[in-house]
Amino acid sequence: MKFREFFGGNRPEELAKAGYDDPEMEVPGDVEELHAALEKMDQEEDGVPVDLVAPKISLEDEAVTGKEEQEKRERLRVVAKNIVDCFGFNPEKESFLVITDGKVVAENGVFIEAIRAELEGRTTSNQRTKGNFEIIIVPTSGKSATPFGGVIGDKLRDRPVLIVTSMSRSHSKEVGSALRHEISPKEKFEETLSSPRLRELAEAGFSAHPVEFLDGVAKSGLSDEYYRKMQIYIASQKGIRLISITKGHNPYEILTRGAVEESVEVLRERAEKVDKLMADVEEVHITSPLGTDLFLRPRHDKKEVEDGRIDEPGKIANYPIGEWSCSPFQEGADGVLVVDGPIGGNHNLDMVKKYGPLRLEIKNGVVTRINDISLADVISKVDAGVTTGNPLVDSVVKYLHEGQNDVYAFRLAELGIGINGKACKDKPDEWIGSSEGEKIYRTIHIAFGSNGTFGVDRSDPTFNDCNIHCDNVVGVQTPITVECTKKDGTKFYLIKNGKPQEY
Repeated sequence: MKFREFFGGNRPEELAKAGYDDPEMEVPGDVEELHAALEKMDQEEDGVPVDLVAPKISLEDEAVTGKEEQEKRERLRVVAKNIVDCFGFNPEKESFLVITDGKVVAENGVFIEAIRAELEGRTTSNQRTKGNFEIIIVPTSGKSATPFGGVIGDKLRDRPVLIVTSMSRSHSKEVGSALRHEISPKEKFEETLSSPRLRELAEAGFSAHPVEFLDGVAKSGLSDEYYRKMQIYIASQKGIRLISITKGHNPYEILTRGAVEESVEVLRERAEKVDKLMADVEEVHITSPLGTDLFLRPRHDKKEVEDGRIDEPGKIANYPIGEWSCSPFQEGADGVLVVDGPIGGNHNLDMVKKYGPLRLEIKNGVVTRINDISLADVISKVDAGVTTGNPLVDSVVKYLHEGQNDVYAFRLAELGIGINGKACKDKPDEWIGSSEGEKIYRTIHIAFGSNGTFGVDRSDPTFNDCNIHCDNVVGVQTPITVECTKKDGTKFYLIKNGKPQEY
């Protein structure tokens, strides 16, 4: 069977973007077998993931690839090396996990093959490390934080993880749990620490806990403070480190041009400057000529600094890298956000330019109105299949509302600051989505939905693990101003009329 027939009569240019330059090329048998397995997997109840082996399409086989394809694969080799380098992966001490989905394998299998080849090269040096990596293919999802399920959740623990999916899955509840390294309930520890056998060991000098401590637990239970310290310590020692790539709807250039060309040294310098500037900021005021007028309160204990260092437990980044972000407090997050850049859920810049911008009114961290229509009215129209008159509004609300726990999809999750000077440079509007757009130097992005990957604990009233995380990029078409107020009351501009001031 030829690729043209295999992919249902796709146009040649679409097949070329997917990595198959010659639609008349015969489909290798292993790819046919892979897709048969994927089709069977998609039919399974509850979408239970199945472990599969990614297709081993040789990067060297000139018989099935032309010169242009070989050049593309060579660029992806470099990207694969750079990504794995970010982790500081040591195959003698740990295994590496790659999670992808059926759509990525179908349309971008050559990239997964580049990752596989890089990992294979690093793990075959001796018998002890041979095959010390794993590639898992899961069912494709249209939501950005769809759960992976318990099987995948267990595999995430204590290792470097690369997620390459057609819709970002880095905000799934399993990822958040693995990053926080959630441990057994406090009651389980109390039961263990109160056991007579452990007290005997303590009396004999074989326990790290003194007898007095164990007696105290047996009498009054384990204090919340001590339990929290245990959580933090274990997470610092055993949490996963993760890079996520949203690949399915992006052209190959997201990995070979633009943001990936920015110097890591430059990104690290900017990231450090922004982190220092934001360290004692109590309030952020964002304004723009389009009507943005939004107040937020950053939460410094729930932040991520994306600087290419993914070499410690709990580190996470979306690739291409380049942002400072946090999960702000919901209380006091009030005002208007006018979105002039790409929006999560595959609402790229061309669509926003055609039908936008999108105007969101926010009260205490929750969207209340969209383009001057109450959220309840917009949702009722979408549910009834009635258009609001704006395809962008209809599509964004439909995307958010169809998520599990959809009411939480409209809650504030993130404040992000782009620091990548080459993000989306010289790219057409239809290529500029939120994955790379949120990195653009001089912009900010506000996300709604899941916030668990920021370390927000399940006991926190703002915790949100719905299966949506939707970024909204601001400052792409019209310059924004971001004024910050420090704890001592002094003010400074982080961005003024579209120009970063001190980073």
